[in-house]
Amino acid sequence: MKRKIIIPPTGLLPHRPYSPGVVAGRHLYVSGHTGSDPVTRDIANGVEAQTRQAFDNIRAVVETAGGTMSDVVKVNIFMIDMNRDFEAMNAVFRKVFPKNPPARTTVGVSHLARPGLYLEIEVVAVLDDEAGAQR
Repeated sequence: MKRKIIIPPTGLLPHRPYSPGVVAGRHLYVSGHTGSDPVTRDIANGVEAQTRQAFDNIRAVVETAGGTMSDVVKVNIFMIDMNRDFEAMNAVFRKVFPKNPPARTTVGVSHLARPGLYLEIEVVAVLDDEAGAQR
């Protein structure tokens, strides 16, 4: 099976040794994204802002692959402080997926790649035949 690397128009900083997304068949695997701007690397202020930024980053990859956020079937969220931040993250999650939300796993972790990050989110999407034809 062939696979295609997906890089949104904002691109990535060159020191990152991974692909933002990979399409294999109709499946799109989106690498973990955090609440930092993909160009400036500035970290958003607060868990709600970081959650929105992470989903904006993910949306850019999904749309570059020809899909939409409604194509997301699985979400994995890694959080530093679930006691403090879980409800705030959930509030944003509900706005991103207002109907028929995808399956989800949320895991508490001790730290992330950079200080100041509260969460990291990765997703899997299944692209429809029309999106597949556009790839």
